[in-house]
Amino acid sequence: MIKTMRIGALVALAAACATTIAACGSGGTSSSSVNANGIQSPKTEPQTGGKRGRTLIVLNHEDFENIDPGIAYFSIDYEAVYATQRPLFSYRPNTFAEASPDLASGPAEISSDGKTITVHIRHGVHFSPPVNREVTSADVAYAIERGANPNVANPYFESYFSSLEGFSKAKGGPFPGITTPDKYTIIFHLAKPNAQIVLDALVLPLSAPVPEEYAKKYDAKKPTEYGNYQVATGPYMFKADSEGKVLGVGYQPGKSATLVRNPNWNSATDFRPAYLDGIDIQIGGDKNVIGRQVLEGSDMVQNDPPAKTIVQLAYEKFRSQLEISPGAGTHYIAVNNKQGPFANINLRKAFWAALDRVAMNKASGGSLVADVETHFLYPEIPGFEDAGGLAGPKVDYNEHPEGDMAVAGKYMRLAGYPSGKYTGSKTLQVVGSTAHAEEAEIANSTLRSLGFNTKLSLVDQSVMYAKYCGVPAEEIDVCPNVGWVADFADGQAVLDVAFNGKNIIPSGNNNWGQVNDPTINAAMDKAELLIGKEAREKAWAAIDEELVADAAAVPYAFIKEPVIESKDVAGVGDLWNAGAWDYSFTSLK
Repeated sequence: MIKTMRIGALVALAAACATTIAACGSGGTSSSSVNANGIQSPKTEPQTGGKRGRTLIVLNHEDFENIDPGIAYFSIDYEAVYATQRPLFSYRPNTFAEASPDLASGPAEISSDGKTITVHIRHGVHFSPPVNREVTSADVAYAIERGANPNVANPYFESYFSSLEGFSKAKGGPFPGITTPDKYTIIFHLAKPNAQIVLDALVLPLSAPVPEEYAKKYDAKKPTEYGNYQVATGPYMFKADSEGKVLGVGYQPGKSATLVRNPNWNSATDFRPAYLDGIDIQIGGDKNVIGRQVLEGSDMVQNDPPAKTIVQLAYEKFRSQLEISPGAGTHYIAVNNKQGPFANINLRKAFWAALDRVAMNKASGGSLVADVETHFLYPEIPGFEDAGGLAGPKVDYNEHPEGDMAVAGKYMRLAGYPSGKYTGSKTLQVVGSTAHAEEAEIANSTLRSLGFNTKLSLVDQSVMYAKYCGVPAEEIDVCPNVGWVADFADGQAVLDVAFNGKNIIPSGNNNWGQVNDPTINAAMDKAELLIGKEAREKAWAAIDEELVADAAAVPYAFIKEPVIESKDVAGVGDLWNAGAWDYSFTSLK
């Protein structure tokens, strides 16, 4: 979903590395897991052949947001949750194009009317102690049903599961949209034929089984305490006492977490090799110190974005220990389509044409960690190539990423300003993030070069979203530092929430530009109901092109995320999770 939860902060490298990769040292390696510049990629790291045993040490500056599989929605959370839990479907590390059956025993069955999804689950998958018994379909049903429990407050349940029959009355218990005719079958009944998006969402950790008889007493508390007493189905589990208590045993908030082997895990039921004996996660500390410890030490990785100086150091001197993941999200400038100057499409096109997107990317790290964004579907998302790939749609305001004031002037005149400059009385309210101040300043300077008077405010990123850009009533004209990362590989997961008018809400709004074009809305509503990869790719690619034609926002960065490891770690990153190291595939040399 969005920025603060799923997407990591952009790494800002020093200017020496921002201008060209070749300027930042040399080197390389013969390993097949690295590219021509000697940098690893999650697309090519070997998933087999690792050595078994030993403990991986993880040094993270940040703590978990939540380790309850029904709540987790942060990249660091995901790496622990997917090592300890098994959703119905999961992505293998090197792909974001196709999910594999995980707890499911095979592909789902979708009815011809698109309103019923049937999933069969594997035999022989067991919960960790103290539950110990075999997992059944009722455990999956309870896991998803608890997403509607206000004590759990799952962050995406409404977004992806609202079409289930009886959803509006769901409070955490059984409802008609989910049935379990036998202990190995679960059926989803939908009120409208959008089976594909519901099926896609079954890769999220909400579908990992939860035993009702064990968890219900914890879910009765507000907020739920199940995360503190959770049981596992994956190859690892949070270290716990005999009663299953994790808090204070396997997880010390702000300090550490310990993953150990799940004694009830059966490798014959799982595609994860699970080479490691355990994972020791140490939380907190200075990012520069952490980074040096990892690069110069042994048995270590960092699984949150390293400091900019560390990424530079890794590129110059430890290049084979650096991984850069493509398709890690998008950053763009939201402009208010509803009111103010940017309700005029030609002013939006003028701003797009004038913006120096190359300078914006240099400010955020340059070509090592970002490509110039030319449209809204990003690399690794189905439909990206259909929508123009890296080059994007061929329109004049998109043709010159370094900015073109002549083209901008053309659109200013079409907007009714003969001089090519804005001459209205409106002072634009521009709210950016202190974490990306340089990009905000470049955007603000571009607006002033077009004749706009502006008031730029820089605030903490969470405040930017919660108080300003995510609150339509604040009437912010320009939000230069918004970003998006998809929950799963589908164009709808990128474009719908951010650009469909039906998703504009009074607070916590993620359609920051209040984009509400009836033609585009209708196209999205139609595409939502399509079933089949090829049909969906083409439909959402066409919508992407419409958003570009409408200049609904001003894109500038296709994100590529870095992570680092010690020299004796055979790290395997998750392409679907911005390259974060996958504990169930990583090994020690």
